[in-house]
Amino acid sequence: MLIGREILERAEIEVAGEWAGELPQVTIDTRDIKPGQLFWALQGQRSDGHEFVRQAFEKGAAIAAVRRDWAIVKAGEHKDNVLFIMEDTLTGLQDFAREVRGTVGARVIGITGSNGKTTTRELVVAALRPGGKTAASRKNYNNHIGLPLTILNLEGDEKFLVAEMGANHTGEIASLCDIAQPVIGVITNIGEAHLGGFGSIENVQRAKGELFAGLAKGGEAIVNLDDERVVEVSADNEHKAGYTLGIWPEDWTSSIYAGKVVGLDSWSRPILEIEGMRTALALPGRHWASNALAAYAVAVECGVDAQPVIMQLATVEPLERRGRIISMTGGCQMMDDSYNANVVSIEAALIALAGREGFKVAVLGDISEMGVFEEQEHRRLGRLDVLDQIDRTYFVGTRMAWSAEEADLLGRTEVVRIPEEEMDGLVGILADETPKGASILVKGSRAMGLERIVDGLSEAWGEDEGKK
Repeated sequence: MLIGREILERAEIEVAGEWAGELPQVTIDTRDIKPGQLFWALQGQRSDGHEFVRQAFEKGAAIAAVRRDWAIVKAGEHKDNVLFIMEDTLTGLQDFAREVRGTVGARVIGITGSNGKTTTRELVVAALRPGGKTAASRKNYNNHIGLPLTILNLEGDEKFLVAEMGANHTGEIASLCDIAQPVIGVITNIGEAHLGGFGSIENVQRAKGELFAGLAKGGEAIVNLDDERVVEVSADNEHKAGYTLGIWPEDWTSSIYAGKVVGLDSWSRPILEIEGMRTALALPGRHWASNALAAYAVAVECGVDAQPVIMQLATVEPLERRGRIISMTGGCQMMDDSYNANVVSIEAALIALAGREGFKVAVLGDISEMGVFEEQEHRRLGRLDVLDQIDRTYFVGTRMAWSAEEADLLGRTEVVRIPEEEMDGLVGILADETPKGASILVKGSRAMGLERIVDGLSEAWGEDEGKK
């Protein structure tokens, strides 16, 4: 993408060396840098990217973005290289992305919520694709570093950019909106996730609401009418559309997209009907119908024809570690949902598991980022009614001991507590004691590393590639 020097000037970035105005792909990691890229040196918690500038150039980087104090000392060593020089490389990254955003014509769709952001991002991308070239946040690039990188790595001819926005504290999404300037916003839901950082559900609501408040002038809020907190934070938005799988508020005067779940398969993958059209989602759990309806609403509001949107929604598969169904050669099936967890998402996954026939096993790991609420939330998990429909539940980790205690108090006999240091031994227990044809859910926060359980069972039993 070609950019003018005035964009760099507005971001207070100075150019040293001969540069023709081409903005190459930007990376912050020299481990995967490719020739011709721009290496942006950031100060991390464990290392300083400036230590790897020489390595970046040796690997073929075309440009390095560096701090001014570093350049004063080191520029002589790189007189044949192009440097972007600024006071602070993190602030410079954000300021530069903001300026580049102002030059591209892509309509930015911002997505946040307590659950389902990343998969909803994929649903929106699929829904928009029939309407033109669509870019999106890569991997989990949803923060103050990842979002600017997403913008800087645009090719410039995109019609849409779908930007996932995450936050652990109030004010973060407002800052992301300032950079990305979204013209459409989606809040999937507002619940009790990351309570440790926010301190209260009211602060979670305030933080997620920053997306609707931060839309560009004339921007449109896509409102989940089935979530009262989302409806509340949309009150001040003049332009909005609602979507619902239930009954919408009587005082809602804006346009509405209504859908209904008309069927579920054996893993509760929903068949969604919208305006007489049906699509069978590949995502396990009834709750994904709401997120798919949100994606439909976004695309149609952007002028995409409804029929291809419906067809596209069915193509979205679960992302790695986020609900993928694995069939084993011995007849067992496992849902690998080991990437992340909170009580709401665990309950949704348990409901999907409970709908299965035969023996049902849940392996649940500690929930992170709960702060002072961690005991309260883990005990609430142990009291969930849906646990009565699970034949055996393994509570793995220090915090899950509270969940196991609550389950024991309710007389749930098929509950097993596994200390974190004994987690690796659980693979052998499951392999030996799980009956053929059973269904297994593995879910916990990323820090628990429950993918070791998934990978261990896949190796022990072998995957049946011919089944889903």
